[in-house]
Amino acid sequence: MAAPKPARKSPSMDMTAMCDVAFLLLTFFIMTTQFKSQESVTVDTPSSISEIKVDDKDVATITIDKDGKYYFGVTNPLDRYTLIQKMNEKYGAGLSDADQKNFTKLAETGVSITSLKQYLALSEAQKGQVKIQGIPNDSTKSELVDWVKTYLTDINKKAKLAVRGDVQTQYPAIKKLFAELGKNEINKFQLITDSENKEDK
Repeated sequence: MAAPKPARKSPSMDMTAMCDVAFLLLTFFIMTTQFKSQESVTVDTPSSISEIKVDDKDVATITIDKDGKYYFGVTNPLDRYTLIQKMNEKYGAGLSDADQKNFTKLAETGVSITSLKQYLALSEAQKGQVKIQGIPNDSTKSELVDWVKTYLTDINKKAKLAVRGDVQTQYPAIKKLFAELGKNEINKFQLITDSENKEDK
């Protein structure tokens, strides 16, 4: 007499623990992700052979567009809030708490501190249409240097300064920036460029 064959059972796996881990990871990434603020101006940076990457953390950036206008931005939103508080107090710009919180949403600013209140009151659509004048930077009123010095000396001494310019930016605008930074003994900064080899990767 033949022996009875045992019934075959398909293997089963309890996925409860795996689902819990997946949702925990998803929650972690949602809570810790910092979205990059939209930049006020788009620049086409010149290419170079440098492969050194500029760290996104604790960086202050001066941007020069093709028209020679200056912009200043800080990567850390908490630092932005402290920065605008100090600049508001120094220049007496009359920014309210709501204005200062709105400022932290800007990746960079391209208007004078005296015009900042009116700029912050605009809607997102209006901000995209308004003609930005740039932060003043000359021997009579180097407000741009005030932004830089306030951030690097009073708020985040570990921060690095980076400069990025458009490929069409004229040399006098860059020369003026370096001259004003040099007058204030700000001689250490990085230049942001595109890699010539990025198309090969």
